[in-house]
Amino acid sequence: MRGCELRNTHKPRDQGSQREFYFLLRGDNEYLALGELRALLEAYNEYSKMHCYTMLCTVETREEVAREVVNRAGFIKETGVVHGVYDVFCEKDAVNAGKVVSGKPVYSTILKATVSDEDALRFLKSSGIKRSYRRDLGYRLYFTDGYAVLGSALYVGELNRAIEKSRSRPFKRSIALKPDLARALVNLTRAKRGDVLVDPFAGTGMVIIEAWSMGVLGLGVDIDYRVARGMRSNIEFYRAPLIPLIGDSSMLLFREVDRVATDLPYGRGASTHGVEIRELYESFIQRMSEYLSNRGYASFLAPIWLEDYVDELITRYGFRLVERYYDYVHGGLVRVVSVVRKW
Repeated sequence: MRGCELRNTHKPRDQGSQREFYFLLRGDNEYLALGELRALLEAYNEYSKMHCYTMLCTVETREEVAREVVNRAGFIKETGVVHGVYDVFCEKDAVNAGKVVSGKPVYSTILKATVSDEDALRFLKSSGIKRSYRRDLGYRLYFTDGYAVLGSALYVGELNRAIEKSRSRPFKRSIALKPDLARALVNLTRAKRGDVLVDPFAGTGMVIIEAWSMGVLGLGVDIDYRVARGMRSNIEFYRAPLIPLIGDSSMLLFREVDRVATDLPYGRGASTHGVEIRELYESFIQRMSEYLSNRGYASFLAPIWLEDYVDELITRYGFRLVERYYDYVHGGLVRVVSVVRKW
């Protein structure tokens, strides 16, 4: 190992009820995962300084917030307390990391090859850390961007349980959102417990069902009678106190809705009931400008070939584009997640 350098100036802190926690991000859409983390921290009014590396961020926050974030998230896998962030190439740092764990086994992994296998093994050898291959809650050592982040895992996200339950829901469609993306759409709106969220193109109801799991009241609308009946059967399956509506969302009147999250129709499997696709999108954004509360957030999906047109509509109807993410589905479909705010 070479000599130590001043590579990382921040230190883990424990100030009263706040401690430093790490959040492990999913690597298949890391940028969306980071956006979801920032949105959830904003929803809980946590504006602490954040340090981010490849697939991992550290944040000073409260344990109850860290738990809520990982339980709500679709693209955040795990959270835990940070014990130290060490220079992978510094032998002194490796020795200090070994002192923290005091001979206890540690699960370690390299995140997206940001540290070589040789460098990680050298750090483990210098630290004297016993490597464990079991992912039980306990010590973690994540190698990323030239650092070794040592922590204790406290909470693993509940997404796997949600995915497993969704497989048994009575009404399914090939184009329906999966629980992870449905959760992300809700979370990107910064929805809080007790907020009212509308999905004007609710389909199978996954967005409002996932919103309900977070304490957000969801109202789902679909113009197709068969689909709306299927949505109702899913809501009953989850025993969720939600409101499914059959109707044309461009005609229904809403007042002061807190949040909007939806997956608009596109592609062969979706029906627009004879309405030209651009007209449908304009109607949606125009109507949303009338019923979304001031400074309220909305997140919605659209195919990438409509991105420029959606940008034009966002500006025309008085919204501000807050952030944008891309979801690669397959070679013929890339979806754009737009998050907007009404001013």
